[in-house]
Amino acid sequence: MEGRLQTSIHVCRENGQWMSRLPEKLWDIPLYNLALPGSHDTMTYCLDETSAVSGNESKLVKFLNKCIPCIVHPIIMKWSTTQELTVTEQLEAGVRYLDFRIAHKANDPSMNLYFVHMVYTIVTVQDILWEVLRWLETHPQEVVILACRNFDGLTRKLHCLLIAYIKEIFQCKLCPRNVSMRSLFFPKYDILR
Repeated sequence: MEGRLQTSIHVCRENGQWMSRLPEKLWDIPLYNLALPGSHDTMTYCLDETSAVSGNESKLVKFLNKCIPCIVHPIIMKWSTTQELTVTEQLEAGVRYLDFRIAHKANDPSMNLYFVHMVYTIVTVQDILWEVLRWLETHPQEVVILACRNFDGLTRKLHCLLIAYIKEIFQCKLCPRNVSMRSLFFPKYDILR
């Protein structure tokens, strides 16, 4: 499997700059009218095997995991994992829509935010946002949509913290609504028109 996966990653790297290679006739199309490849539960490649089950899961799942964890937890891990590639590898493969399900771990006194899909990830949201930024800086003509949702366990204060992270990390890379490809990649062209 590892050999096949490595080969797939190598072949997919050719897709890392597909948006910058779009034909000119698509430059004036709003992004919401383009079909963008995305990944479902983007961050499930790094689920924490020692993690508790998310507070949003059913009482039955939590009960079974508590009673017979040696059987139930491996099943939960298998069901929860939908991705094998890291976020950078997914971006290199051409993914431009990242499905981020964000959560705060129950009983966690820290302000750390994680990703969740039945169980929590080992990486924090802040670390992955920095990783996406680093990728964007090396791919200036690519666009990535971050679909943040779920927000399990987030208080208003934690939600404001998430927004602050996004603004602080991406700064001028954040994009207003209704933007065409032309204005993203060729802003001088709009001025010259």
